[in-house]
Order: sequence, then structure tokens, then C-alpha cells
Amino acid sequence: MAINVNGNAQSMLKKIALSLYLFVAIAQFTLGQSHTCTDIVFPTVDNSLYQGVFYSDLKWSKNVVTVSFQNGADYLKDKVMQHAPTWSDHCGITFEFVNSADADIRVGFYQNKGSWSLIGRQSGDFSVNPNSGESYPGRGGISMNFGWFDNNTNDEEFRRTITHEFGHALGLLHEHMHPNSGIDWNYPRVYAHYLQVQNWSKDQVDKNVFQKYSVSQTNGVYDGLSIMHYPIPREFTLNGYEVGLNTRLSEGDKNVIASLYPRDYEPTENESLPPHRITDLYYGDGVWALTMSAQEYYDQEAWSTTTSFPEEEIAAYWEEGYMISNLSYGDGKWALVMKKGTEFIDQVWRTTLDFPEEEIRDLYELGYSISILTYGDGIWTLVMSMTEYESDQIWVTTDLLPEDEIQEYWDLGYRITGMEYCYDRWVLIMDMYSGLTAQEWRTREHFPKDEIEELWDQGYYITKLTYGDGVWCLVMSQGTNFYDQSWRTRVEFPEAEIRELWND
Repeated sequence: MAINVNGNAQSMLKKIALSLYLFVAIAQFTLGQSHTCTDIVFPTVDNSLYQGVFYSDLKWSKNVVTVSFQNGADYLKDKVMQHAPTWSDHCGITFEFVNSADADIRVGFYQNKGSWSLIGRQSGDFSVNPNSGESYPGRGGISMNFGWFDNNTNDEEFRRTITHEFGHALGLLHEHMHPNSGIDWNYPRVYAHYLQVQNWSKDQVDKNVFQKYSVSQTNGVYDGLSIMHYPIPREFTLNGYEVGLNTRLSEGDKNVIASLYPRDYEPTENESLPPHRITDLYYGDGVWALTMSAQEYYDQEAWSTTTSFPEEEIAAYWEEGYMISNLSYGDGKWALVMKKGTEFIDQVWRTTLDFPEEEIRDLYELGYSISILTYGDGIWTLVMSMTEYESDQIWVTTDLLPEDEIQEYWDLGYRITGMEYCYDRWVLIMDMYSGLTAQEWRTREHFPKDEIEELWDQGYYITKLTYGDGVWCLVMSQGTNFYDQSWRTRVEFPEAEIRELWND
């Protein structure tokens, strides 16, 4: 059964890895004509609105999930209200149908726009434009669509499609993408079919049909009878394996939904999330990229955004014993993060119109090391800090990505503590005594979601995430004191996400 589940019975649903592409519907399937998955890009690649969570899940943190309709005939609405509660018969979640544009799940009946749903509580956070397939924050639009229902639709099709989509809305994923399915695909035949019927490229077929979820997203048991399974005609496999139109919940479906939401389910907000603190915040590629991490202990933290350099805010927080931990500029504002309980015993900042090489060298002489070096709003900003411990730090600037420099200093025992594209150059900062052990870095044109997930699985955590010169640059390290980590990217400043993950 393909769901977001960790195999550890004491920490069910602790890991997820959201696909950028959620293909969330399937209906009548024949080789001649088919209703098949609508390619819902979530979040939208065009605006880089991605979300990813580590040691978290998409199940609802409530017993009652509200549902409303944004359009459609009463007859079609009645069919949804009839069949959606099928899931409630086997779990501790109830769907409440309300007359409110702000419901958790917002259903549309936009013809010829496919049938699909966002996954789990994504529905409460995002909406989708049915014409473009693009997602955007908030509940201003639909989160589920039924694109081929009309007065002539038979009841079996109503039941099958509605049950399938509400399975997605509860957090279930497509079963044919289960890593243990063992389906022996006839790849040329499948590619040819979808090119002819859907006009899908090879890439689209790979993402819709052949891509597999990670084992951590399943309960380990493949279920060919699941309502969440694509139908597969025998011509699509080399050994004659086939899956028909599954129109009812299988026993596996019932067991899985009962395990996710047991009858005595008593959710609490952020039930699986320990308190997090901001460990990286950066604006690039049109989004704010936020990384928050949980530690064995957590410090008091404060943040603010200002349209001008936050000189007064820094001074006020310094007076209260806070130190600057993050400072960045984007989307017309400065974002300042300050913490108590850091290892710093003193801290200074400088702003300059030119690269602050002289200021760095002067403050090195006084025993300070670089904490932050960034560029924004037409100025270079330098933050340097002093600790009680010995410091051994190097910095370089390069026109191109400092690949050779990273490897050279890695070999000497240094680790990346800062890396950023500033104005016209890459700035690399590396420390000998950072406490970091193993380290990896990656660059990608698109947000490095898959790389983050891969390295999380290997025990690495994000220590720097930045964007410049057309690429995202990701640095992940071992030897941190993190034991849990989450990330978000948002077009708007992620105030709500910060408050959610603080979870004090």
C-alpha cells in the first residue's frame, strides 16, 4: 500500500518525500480511449513553490475535515457526499460538508480539466488553478477536481473516482508506484500508448507511470487490489500481469487507513514535530528558502523583517543578549534572525559599498571570524563574531563555483560554513574547528529537493542553502547537533511556517 509511512511502528508517518509531480486521478481505462491522470505540478515549478518535510507527514491533525464545493450541479455534489464517507467507515476521520469557501478540501467540477486532488493536508495550505495546473498558497481556489462527471456518469464510476480522490486527500499515494510492486513493464508499449492517447513525452510517462516512491513512503506491502492503483492492461507488461479497474476499497486500503487514523485518533497540532529553530534563511529564484532544525536543546530566537537595514533591531536584541545568526535580503526586505545561547561572546557588523576585504582582515587581527557575508539592497553586509575557542578560518571569492577550492580545503580538514553568490562573485567560507565531520555539496538548476531527501537518508543535514548565478547550491553536513529538520520555500516571507515549526 503506497502511503507516507515509516516502518517503525512507534513513529508511523514520520518521513515523507513529496514528489514535485502528484498524479492523482485515473478513470475508465481502455487502450482506445482513457480518462487518465492529470499532471498536477505541485508545487509549481514556474514559481519554485516547493515544500518538503523531514520526520513529518501529511496526515490531517484533526478528526473532522471540512469539505465544500466551488461549483457544480446539486446531483454531482450529492454523489460526492454519498461516496466520500466510504473512508470514514474504516477510520477515525469524518468529512463534514460545509457551505464555506475556506473549507479544508475545496471541490470543483471543472470539465475537461482532469480529476485530481492535492495530498493530505496540502489541501488546507494550497489551491490549484484548474486551467493552468499551477498551485498557490492559501484556500482561494480548489484543492480537488472531478473533470469528467456529468448526468450520464454511471454510479460505479462515481464511486471509484470519488473514493480514489478522497484517498489522496487523506494522504494516500498511487499504488502502482510502490517500490515492491515488481511490475515487469513493457516499456516501449507503454511509451507508445501514452504518446498516442495522452500525447505524453517519455519524461511524462516516466513520472506518471514508472517512477517509484521510496520504501520509507510505504508500509512495505504492495496491494494490486487497492483503489489507489492504476489499471494496467496485460499488454503493458512482459509477463501478462494486469490490474483491472479497482472500484472498491480493498482490505489493504481499509487496514492502511485504519492505521493512519485509528478510531481513537486524538490528533494534536504538529504532533510529530519537536520545536525547531531557523538554521538557514535565504531569498533567491523568486522564493524564500527556509530551513528549520530541532536540536537536543533549543535557544530563544527572535526575527524581524524591515525595509531598511535593521540597525536599530540588531542593537536592541544585542542589549537583550541575542546574537545575529542569520541576515539576508530579498523581495524588498531585510530578514534578521537573532539567537540566545550561541557560542559567541562578541559580535560586530559592517556595511560597505565595495567588497569588505579590508574590514575582514582588520577584524581577523582582533580575533573575530566571519559569521555572515552577504550582498543585498546595493550593499555588502559583513557580520563577524568572537568565541572563546581558537578559530581557523579561510575565505575566498571566485568568478565560477569554487569547486577546486572546496576540495582543496576539505582535504586539509576544513568544512564549508558559508557559501553564497554575492553581486558578481561566489564567496566561500570554510572553518577548521566547525565541529562538522563529513560534508557534501550539490548544485542544481531547480530546487534540490531530491538531493536533500537522499542526503537526509544518509544522516546529513542542511547547513547552507543558497541560490546564485542560475543555480541552487546545497551544502549538507554530518556532525551537527540536529536530530530533525524541515524546509520550506515560499513566494511570500514564510512567517506562518516559522511560527508553526517553532512549536513551543
